[in-house]
Amino acid sequence: MKKAARGNFGLKKAAVALAAASVMLTAGACRPEPDEIEVILLEEDAKVYTNSFKLEQEWEDYGIGDPFIMRHNGRYYLYCSTKDWRPGIKAWSSDNLVDWQYEGLVTEDPISTGAYAPEVFYWNGSFYLYTSPAGQGHYVLQSDSPTGPFEVKTGNLGNSIDGSVFIDDDGKWYFTNAGTQGIVAHEMPDPLTIDIGVTTNAFLSHWTEGSMIWKRNGLYYMTYTGNHVFSNGYRVNYAVSKDGPFGDYAIPANNPVILNVDEEFKGLGHSSTVLGPDMDSYYMTYHNLVGRSVEGPPVRELNIDRLAYNGDKLVVLGPTHDHNQPAPAMPALYGRLSDGVDPKEWEQSDHALLSIAPTAAAFIAEYNLRYPEGEKPDAATAVSAVFGYRDDGNYSAVRLRPASHKLELIERKDGAETAIADATLPEQFDYAKLHAIRVERRDSSVLVFFDGMKKLEAETSGAAGGRIGYIAGGASPVYEYTAFANDADGSSDFEAYKPLPGTIEAVHYLKEAERGFHMEQPSADGAAYRVNDGVPIARTVAGSYSVSLQNEGDWLKYKVNAKTEGDYGIGVALRKPDDDVVLEWSVDGGKAEKTTIRADDPAFAEAGWAKVRAGTLKMPAGFHELKVKLAKGASELESFELFELAEKSAKAISLDEASIRNKFGLFSESDEGGGYSGSGIDDDRLFLGDDRWDDYEFAVQVKLESDTDAGGLFVRETNESYHPDQVMDAAMGYYIGVTSSQVTLSRLNYDSILLASETAQFEPGEEHPIKVVAQGGRIRVYVNGEKDALIDYTDPNPFLYGKVGIRSERSSVSFHQMTVKPLPGDR
Repeated sequence: MKKAARGNFGLKKAAVALAAASVMLTAGACRPEPDEIEVILLEEDAKVYTNSFKLEQEWEDYGIGDPFIMRHNGRYYLYCSTKDWRPGIKAWSSDNLVDWQYEGLVTEDPISTGAYAPEVFYWNGSFYLYTSPAGQGHYVLQSDSPTGPFEVKTGNLGNSIDGSVFIDDDGKWYFTNAGTQGIVAHEMPDPLTIDIGVTTNAFLSHWTEGSMIWKRNGLYYMTYTGNHVFSNGYRVNYAVSKDGPFGDYAIPANNPVILNVDEEFKGLGHSSTVLGPDMDSYYMTYHNLVGRSVEGPPVRELNIDRLAYNGDKLVVLGPTHDHNQPAPAMPALYGRLSDGVDPKEWEQSDHALLSIAPTAAAFIAEYNLRYPEGEKPDAATAVSAVFGYRDDGNYSAVRLRPASHKLELIERKDGAETAIADATLPEQFDYAKLHAIRVERRDSSVLVFFDGMKKLEAETSGAAGGRIGYIAGGASPVYEYTAFANDADGSSDFEAYKPLPGTIEAVHYLKEAERGFHMEQPSADGAAYRVNDGVPIARTVAGSYSVSLQNEGDWLKYKVNAKTEGDYGIGVALRKPDDDVVLEWSVDGGKAEKTTIRADDPAFAEAGWAKVRAGTLKMPAGFHELKVKLAKGASELESFELFELAEKSAKAISLDEASIRNKFGLFSESDEGGGYSGSGIDDDRLFLGDDRWDDYEFAVQVKLESDTDAGGLFVRETNESYHPDQVMDAAMGYYIGVTSSQVTLSRLNYDSILLASETAQFEPGEEHPIKVVAQGGRIRVYVNGEKDALIDYTDPNPFLYGKVGIRSERSSVSFHQMTVKPLPGDR
């Protein structure tokens, strides 16, 4: 008997009560306002999970590396890289992305020895496995089952490593793989052939690997991983194309989406993305590095985190580690009908099989079906995937006509049938093989997908809700996994818990007026999104959505999941307001904290949009509701960032050896004591303090030994990494560079962007005082005791927290008398 996954992956019951008014989660909380509908938090018996997972039968002394998850017939299949020198590829299955069952080796062919990054794709009855054994080019294996056995079908197709397949809506296949100058994309004439490739601009300034493409709302999303695979700063970026898999990819500003370098959770990367069980959500899986194997390289662990979308923008609700997360939501109705029909859920007649429960107005339904082997459909044969069913004379359906390879969208009203749209399916499709129809009903349109390809989209006036099921004529199809969920177009993102620390998209407020939002004067104008809410929502130039609070008393609510209890700083991304804005923040109906955003904040000087620091909020650990209410002015909001804060010291902190958090290179303690000197032969970097520091003054005495020396200071710095084979400037934050004649300010985000440069005189052999003041988005640099800042720069998209550091760039720069003085804040 196969065993389910167990161990330290944290599957347990959530110890969280209902958020009823009688169950207060914070001291001093008051009853909800009388016009509000209570938000029910996570049920007491809800399933939760915790990254990182530990599965049965992982590769010993290796773990789960380069994870890939495929969804097929309502079930998930996980594949991972094979330990070096071992043959075979392992697989696990799950119905919910949390409980995993080992399925054994899907192949033991010698070609699979040390198989890198296997990925499996289904097409017309066959499963195709792509892998690069020991990095020596790609092979394709084929099976009629996701659990094998897979047999080798090609010779070595080359093309580096980390091959991934994407099938577009027109049925064309594409292949991507790792490259030295970016991810390489190829056309595929068939599943076993790869044409010459084109290098895309999906590039991380170094070796770039672990790519995957998927399509949503007409956009092509690509994720990819950079830095050396054993670097702590291994990370995941995403890019978006409107022009196809070979298109010019836009690289959004919220990259990287997966990165963490803490010793217990580091080296995050090689992701894949999969549709969630509710068919509306998406999840990303990736691995982290821990410890060392017998051979030396780190062991890898499996992680899964939720994705969410704000227009074109993709966000990861994570990465999370050692932090309970709600298990993925299951559909409202689901079942494998070939295993038997439950009369409590389905009504069966001679010609129809229909759900007893109806869908909501907006929903997604999935139908998996096939015809029996040997039963040849003729021109009269058809099967209809029914939705919006009221009675035999009133319903909508997607009708499959196997003999003509046609897909038809129809509506029946009072017994009269109307053809809405149709599409042609690939001629090679065999309908004795399993195929999937997915229907997504939005506000006034219906989208129809066949085997994951969008084939139809049409405006419809048919019934928005009703029963789902099948009506067949002329043959006897076999119905397999069938389900519906009452979400569509990403609406499940609204009710998803947002992990904190993290960022919340303003448009992801909860559903239903007076529960998730309140507008003093509901908008009568057409919103760009969530059109029935009466909430002013607009599309930004960057392709995301913003929400406007226009009248005092307007409010929005969100579900949040805080990892730790404490003070959280608030950063708000918003359009420049006409007047000062006062927002009130409260948790679970408790006392509100007022924060003010000034209309004349310098962050708005060069940009219509900016992220500004907006106060502090006390947050209890666990699952809660967060309310944002407009108390004064008017504001157009895109997102909120909530980040942990360290307890503030009442005086300046002298930085010494106890303050060191990370050291790269050969910095040594200065002979003069109380400081550090660069080696002159390495890029020496020393990081000190606490990632949770926010506003502070960093002061230091700097001495250059020659005119050619170069060094500098880090402020608001996090996620530093070092590996001999990775990108330069592998950190996030700000760097103040110093030479004998110049001071520069750069923004680091695993690259370096120069923000400001000024001339200055630093005599070699002499100590020069430098002071950096980081307050909100404003960075000021003072040198040589001058009262006026040499550099005074306000970043419209700032890093709002992080530690400090020093750097000697292959020089003998020394640093003495280092202190950090916390700045007064609103706490």
